[in-house]
Formats: sequence, C-alpha cells, structure tokens
Amino acid sequence: MLKKLKLSAALIIIGELLSWTQNYFASDATSNFSEFTSGVLLGLSVGMKLIGIILIILLIVKYPKEEKNS
Repeated sequence: MLKKLKLSAALIIIGELLSWTQNYFASDATSNFSEFTSGVLLGLSVGMKLIGIILIILLIVKYPKEEKNS
C-alpha cells in the first residue's frame, strides 16, 4: 500500500512540474513546434495528475477492507 501511495504522490508532483514547465515555455508560443510541445506537456501533466488522484482514491476506498482482513 505504501508503494502505491508513494507512486501516486510522485505522479502528482511530476504532473505539477510538467505544468509549471508548460507555463514557463508557453510565453514563447510563436511557432508550430512550441505550440505542439506546449500541448504535449499539458496533456502529460493532466494525465499524470489524474492517474495519481485515481490511485489515491482507490487506496482510500480499499484501505478499510485491507485493515479488516488483517
């Protein structure tokens, strides 16, 4: 359980870092390549945050069940 919690926290933190880098590089969005990389960074950051949140929700839902079985 602790591994999944660490993984979900790491995914959320990496997603935030990608979001910050996307905002940093978005100021120079003049070419097609910069718009593409900005979109890729946005998609990756949202996806990682979403997966991390889903993992945390699953851990919260399954936690009482695992505790009762022990």
